[in-house]
Amino acid sequence: MIILLTVLVALVPALAILYPFLHGDNGEAQLQDESSLHSELVRRWDAVVAGLKGTELEWGVGNLTNEDYTFLKEQYMLEAVAIMKAMELEQEQEQELLSQIGQEVGSSAQSSEETSHS
Repeated sequence: MIILLTVLVALVPALAILYPFLHGDNGEAQLQDESSLHSELVRRWDAVVAGLKGTELEWGVGNLTNEDYTFLKEQYMLEAVAIMKAMELEQEQEQELLSQIGQEVGSSAQSSEETSHS
């Protein structure tokens, strides 16, 4: 009986330690590279949105003149347009790379079939 209790006491912490390794995360929590272009664009987008909100608030309170408000709003909108274009370009480049990889895989599969038939 004491041996059985000893084995159980030893197994419980072992299972608790091994559970994360055995269970896995099923790819749900993928780590993102914080230095990636997408992360930088998201940070810039958040800054633009915060800037626009701050500008609206300051203008609404009366701390900005109409001239200053118009200037700042135009600057933030231009930055937002540049970010959206960069995000669109990033998606197009990703699609091009995926299609190139698919073509290379297909051509290497064809060449390997040809060499195996020879």
